Amino acid sequence: MDSGKKPFKFPISALIGSNTANILRVIKGYRIDLIYYPKFLLTFIIALFFEIINLAELLIYKKNLKKLTTEEPPVFIIGFWRSGTTLLHSLLCCDQRAGYVTTFQGIFPNLVLAGNKWLKAFTNRILPRERPFDSYPMDMDFPQEEEFAMMSLQPRSFYKIFYFPKDFNDIYEKDLHFERLPEAHRKRWKKEYINLINKAMLNKRGKRFISKNPCNIFRVKTLITLFPDARFIFISRNPYQVVESFYLFVNEILPGSELQHLKEGLQRENFAKLHKDTMEEYMIAKKNIRPDNLVEIKYEEFIKRPVEILRDLYARLNLNGIEESLPMIESYLANNHSGTRIPYQILPETYRLVNQYAGDIVLKLGYQLVESPQ
Repeated sequence: MDSGKKPFKFPISALIGSNTANILRVIKGYRIDLIYYPKFLLTFIIALFFEIINLAELLIYKKNLKKLTTEEPPVFIIGFWRSGTTLLHSLLCCDQRAGYVTTFQGIFPNLVLAGNKWLKAFTNRILPRERPFDSYPMDMDFPQEEEFAMMSLQPRSFYKIFYFPKDFNDIYEKDLHFERLPEAHRKRWKKEYINLINKAMLNKRGKRFISKNPCNIFRVKTLITLFPDARFIFISRNPYQVVESFYLFVNEILPGSELQHLKEGLQRENFAKLHKDTMEEYMIAKKNIRPDNLVEIKYEEFIKRPVEILRDLYARLNLNGIEESLPMIESYLANNHSGTRIPYQILPETYRLVNQYAGDIVLKLGYQLVESPQ
């Protein structure tokens, strides 16, 4: 697993954008390793300081947020992790009509409006310019998925695995399957999610919310309840590739996020099981989506002809604005997707585990089974 790069580590946690009460809810029931107590305490102290400004944002913008509504149905990008959701999200957010959660809002969901100038500039200086493992560009204004932001607003999230990898199985059972959560927790999540979207729309002055969040596969029924005319784009990629890639990705960034240290890291089997459960959940959940509100695409085709497929997406989902967006889309493709991603090899264990847990899913997604190399 040694990539030859110095592991990315950071003295504070992404929970600095939360509030102290929610931080205590996130960590409840999980043990922080002694070596990470300074990191946690510093995070807690900074979050406590920010709570004063959080209150100012709430008071100043509360009236505006209550009135805000999206002019167009939202678009939800779903797919297994490492399936090309980031690229698709970035391109759809080139549309001037788009509203979306930025990287800054992902870290500071309570301060995205009040701290948008001074804090954003400071954060841009101290964060890496590229994501660990895949060298994807990072900037506080770039589109970002919402799950870390949501964990800073309420405690139920599968992404607790990034803080507590030793408790992967417990978090997997308790937090991954959203519809199994108690009603009170789901109600709290829905309230915070609407607030997150409203802030994103106000921040970007958008008309159409564009969401990217693999965890939302487990929330499709809830999202349709909130947004009956929502559009969904499901993007798939070769299962062997995404399982290997997500395994490497998570273990690459754990040193920068963890509050527990798992010596051997998370295992490939964890991600093979996750792929199985996620794809099975999608195949059930998609039955709740109106056929004309769902488009399914393959990453392998999308990467070959992104503009053509985007045109088709706009047409099939009855979205406006593709022609006006093409110059920004083509500029993004030219400058931010240069093919410089770090190569990796799919190990025989990954082939074996995917075939063991999800061989039938490989076929259902339209890919070929590959026997594990010896």
